[in-house]
Amino acid sequence: MNDNDIMDEKFPIITAEITQLILEEQAEISNAHILKIITESRARILKLLKSRNKHFFSNIESSDAFLRSHVDSKVHLIILYIDIAGSTHLSTVLPLNDLTTILQVFTQEMTIVIVNNYGYVLKYVGDAIIAYFPVNDNFSLASRNAIYCALNMLTIVDQAINPVLREFDFPELHVKIGIDSGENAIVEYAFSRKSSHIDIIGYPMNIAAKITALAKPNHILIGNTTYLGLSPKLDHALRKLGLENSEYIDYQTGDAYVIYSFTFR
Repeated sequence: MNDNDIMDEKFPIITAEITQLILEEQAEISNAHILKIITESRARILKLLKSRNKHFFSNIESSDAFLRSHVDSKVHLIILYIDIAGSTHLSTVLPLNDLTTILQVFTQEMTIVIVNNYGYVLKYVGDAIIAYFPVNDNFSLASRNAIYCALNMLTIVDQAINPVLREFDFPELHVKIGIDSGENAIVEYAFSRKSSHIDIIGYPMNIAAKITALAKPNHILIGNTTYLGLSPKLDHALRKLGLENSEYIDYQTGDAYVIYSFTFR
């Protein structure tokens, strides 16, 4: 499939709305730039599917370096979970080799989106990826990076991954995304003098995982803490969810934790 084929395609409404959100907030981005990202993604996926190469791009090493520089401290992070919806069904209907290939496509392309939006991959967990975005001194910028990472993820799944999967008679993927933010502890688990594992623990990690489970396929849910860091320009695309569940408590106020959903017609 060449660039002209992609240009002639009619983008679904959801993708058109996502593109509009990206263009509204990111002045440096153009339709041509988004098209270029989709085209490059499709080319990588085609190459991977044709070669069945078991190696893919990962930035785990740079993530590990960042975390090791903050061991035994608390760091303000935006946490993003992305999970394949219906992966249990896929595992029951697909041959193992096909399943691992699809997961490889997913992890490769989502990792590239994360890195391109100034994020780090914490870990790959089965059919899910956990990413984080350091806040540093600019919470609004980190929040924006995480949100536009999520929006770009939906675009790549819809416009790059799924069209190529269809060409190879593979089932389409649908994803769920949850985002929350706050202070997290960076901890080191030492197994020996030469080996240790670095991880992130904290309330935002737990909430991000829980709200991802609540998300519908191809939807993004964000916690109130992250919402407060977003541009008012995004308000028209966000809907407050009426969740009165004692599990979701704002640890700062003690009230029910507010969750927002990006809404696409």
